[in-house]
Amino acid sequence: MFIKKSFAFLCLCFFLVSCQGNSQPPQEVNDNEANREVEQGLVLYNSTIEQSNADGNTLWRISTEKAIYAQDNQSAKIEEIVGNLFENNEIILKVKADRGEVTKEGKEIFLEGNILVIDPRNKAEFRGEEVVWKPEDNFLVVTGKDKIKASHEKLVVTAKEGIYNTKNQVLELSKDVFATTNKPTLQLTTEHLYWRIPQDKVIGNKPLNMIRFDEKIITDKLNSQQVEVDLNNSVAVISGNVEYQSIKPSLQAATNRVVWYYGDRIMESNQPTKLIQPDKGTTLTANFVKFNLEENQVYLQEGIYGETKDKESEIYADKMLWNVDNEEINAEGNVYYSQLNPDLNLKGIKAWGNLRDKNITVQGDNSTRVITNIYPEE
Repeated sequence: MFIKKSFAFLCLCFFLVSCQGNSQPPQEVNDNEANREVEQGLVLYNSTIEQSNADGNTLWRISTEKAIYAQDNQSAKIEEIVGNLFENNEIILKVKADRGEVTKEGKEIFLEGNILVIDPRNKAEFRGEEVVWKPEDNFLVVTGKDKIKASHEKLVVTAKEGIYNTKNQVLELSKDVFATTNKPTLQLTTEHLYWRIPQDKVIGNKPLNMIRFDEKIITDKLNSQQVEVDLNNSVAVISGNVEYQSIKPSLQAATNRVVWYYGDRIMESNQPTKLIQPDKGTTLTANFVKFNLEENQVYLQEGIYGETKDKESEIYADKMLWNVDNEEINAEGNVYYSQLNPDLNLKGIKAWGNLRDKNITVQGDNSTRVITNIYPEE
């Protein structure tokens, strides 16, 4: 046990070590190999080593096929490793690796080769090529020659580096982060991400890209500065220069904050939002927007302004329902409509029709009872 200065002494006191655990005669070794192992320090086969805290509670335990201690007994090289990390005498982490080294009297463990780390509390798995494990500091760093991989039933993430806090079960990922949710499929790429595994939350605080799929078909794309994803409810709160694109129906949006129910393709924002139909040239802005793209409906409130590409027609209103598919609008409250060729400026309480075709009906209030029909010139 690595709680006292004498590294080898405690290993001999607390663990009974055997070469094979049977009565077969030992294999012959040449003098050079024997001398080399003696110079390196104590060599143990099929051994178990562990570390305890001042209260005598086990911090970690490692089983290894071979352990070679340094001459100063401050470190040991180990092979074919299976280990556990404990908290309150319960296993909180299981580790496997091809080889490694225990240093700093057990306060730091370096592992490499086919790393597999499992947290039995949340069923998350981490894979990589190298691990720096600091049990007393409650974290391990996982890296890989290509990328590491973290897996869960709701999320799979790859990155160049991951830092796992074993106490609060948070995985911090950095460099070329690529995350994929399961049902519905949502892909997220960024340079830095936090995964709060017990809460099923993913938090990104760097510029990021998101892509939603229906089966293998892309339905939505989004860029922003920050995101918080609730994996349980398929909801993403997105902020900072949000740029959104729906593939079908064709629609683009720009705002500073949205709540995206990506499972149902519903999005809403209480920030000024600009909506564009790139193929039709119609633009609408409002202070509050909610759209359901499964139904091709957009609801707008407060400060609404709409215009066509060439500004041949434009409209103001307090509320509006916009059908993105057929481009029909229904506007209410302080409606103001204007158009060119012919030039018209009309006010009313309601309006409906097609803005791009300049086929709009404006209804006046009860005091005037005027309904004006406007049609494009033949």
